[in-house]
Amino acid sequence: MIKLLLLTALVARAAEAPSQFQKDATLFQAKCAKCHTVGRGDRVGPDLKGVSERREKAWIIGFITKTNEYLDNDHEAKELMARFNGVRMENTNLSEAQAQGVLNYINAASKGPVGPEEEAEPEVQDPASKLRTPDEGRGASWPGLALTLLMLAFAVAVWQAGFAVPAAVLLTVAAGAGYWSLGGRRYYRLLGDQQGYAPAQPIAYSHAQHAGKMKIDCLYCHYGATRSDVAGVPPLSVCMNCHGAVRKPTGASEPSAEIAKFISVWETRLSSAPQSIQWNKVHDLPDYAHFSHRVHVADNIKCQECHGPVQEMSVMRQASSLSMGWCIECHRKTKSDAPTHWKRSGGPLDCAACHW
Repeated sequence: MIKLLLLTALVARAAEAPSQFQKDATLFQAKCAKCHTVGRGDRVGPDLKGVSERREKAWIIGFITKTNEYLDNDHEAKELMARFNGVRMENTNLSEAQAQGVLNYINAASKGPVGPEEEAEPEVQDPASKLRTPDEGRGASWPGLALTLLMLAFAVAVWQAGFAVPAAVLLTVAAGAGYWSLGGRRYYRLLGDQQGYAPAQPIAYSHAQHAGKMKIDCLYCHYGATRSDVAGVPPLSVCMNCHGAVRKPTGASEPSAEIAKFISVWETRLSSAPQSIQWNKVHDLPDYAHFSHRVHVADNIKCQECHGPVQEMSVMRQASSLSMGWCIECHRKTKSDAPTHWKRSGGPLDCAACHW
């Protein structure tokens, strides 16, 4: 009898219809959150907090429901697109009633939390200055150089004392330490450590151009990182949001050969033999290790802290070792030594957290 009552209660609860606000919030997440935030700053498009105070309601609804028409003909819409690197907003295919619901959600979110109050975002004047990018061995190791100079001085003293062979040994060791300290260490690593791996890709995609020069947010393309364990490779439809119009580099007279490659693949999507692009994986954890992008992004950890200075990479490479020790070192950081843009510090150290 008790089981029957519990089952009845669960069925009744499951049958409860979500509130209109929940429907509007879901619609915003599905249609807008990839490019816009409400109160968290500009992303691919402008921050929408207080948008009803900046624009007339009719204009906002019209822009949401007739995006292409506005971007082609409306002066304000054209200026907005130009201000955000010419990235064209894709059609939402929403009705006026749905657009009104999305606007209702934006207006409510603009006034502050509508549910349990979230942890306040830490204020950081310059987030980039707080990043701790992986050591790729590309710079000088000052402790190593100090040790090299010390060995050189000792070798000279031994030579002057008349011990030629020990002095030669010390000079050889000092030369090796100097080579290691000035960047040679990046060419030598333990078995299985793929740090520095940068495979050729079927299309010469440049993160330096897109994330660096054009300042496209990482989460615009890798939107899966906010809601899934896996960041994922962006589908071609994301590329075509921009390259449906942009077919050649800025200032170039001829179309780009690399852009033409994926456009030709895109044009086969409705054919009887659709093609795909086989990207070569750069970061590959062992099957026995589990990593969640969603958890780390929610903690406000920046992509560069694991993937290195992506905005400078013409060819994507593995910047960190991805070793267990490297991960554990980060999890052990306390509030005193963790970057200030983290929401929390001190990750789990339980084996079961990463090894299921």
